[in-house]
Amino acid sequence: MRNRFSYFLELVVLVPVFPILYIIGTKLKNNLVKLPPRSEFLKLESSNPGSCLLIIGESTAAGVGATSTERTFASHIFKNLKEQFTIINIGENGLKAENLQSLFRKSENEMPRNFSKTIILIGANDCFRFTPPGKFRTKIESFIQYLVLEKNVEKITIPLIPPVQMFPGIPKIMRFFLGWQRGILTGELEKLEKKLPHLSFENHGGKFAGEFFSEDGIHPSDMGYEQIASFIATTIEDQSDQIH
Repeated sequence: MRNRFSYFLELVVLVPVFPILYIIGTKLKNNLVKLPPRSEFLKLESSNPGSCLLIIGESTAAGVGATSTERTFASHIFKNLKEQFTIINIGENGLKAENLQSLFRKSENEMPRNFSKTIILIGANDCFRFTPPGKFRTKIESFIQYLVLEKNVEKITIPLIPPVQMFPGIPKIMRFFLGWQRGILTGELEKLEKKLPHLSFENHGGKFAGEFFSEDGIHPSDMGYEQIASFIATTIEDQSDQIH
């Protein structure tokens, strides 16, 4: 209820300044440095064929901002987990939570039947599009249930929603509203984590400035991807130790 009220209040405050934000956003989009994706579909083979890990999500999964395939989030996860998982990585720039399942199904024929673990990278575009909190939570929950029931996934990890309120490439007035929306959607993931035993939401703190961001001031740099992957790989290792 609190999140819904916060979202309603956000929209009320947003309406008067929306024309200004629209103009700023249009100029930003036209002037933004266009960086190519590096890992829209990536398969990294392990010597252990029985253990598969799925990475799926928005531009961070697609590797936008990385300088090569070897410097993407998926490649860092593969190395940090000592190549013990065969990794299937699928990403799409601009993806929202409501499109996770359709993105998965596009590549389903090229993937193994089951995954033991999944990492979902999502949330930034739902901040930019001001997705209603209830819809955001429902779409993610539906996709998680699909993974658990149809793909036998034992553990799903969602790292923090990208720190949209700190993106240096975005004007401060836009960052204010994006940060507000991010807080609302973060609250939805925290509630979902309490409800779903298979979900781990890792809303870790961290320094997201300077070299963390790529030249467009929005996506992670090589160092940013390495930093996120290192934290998540440690989390996955800890989860495995707890199971055993």
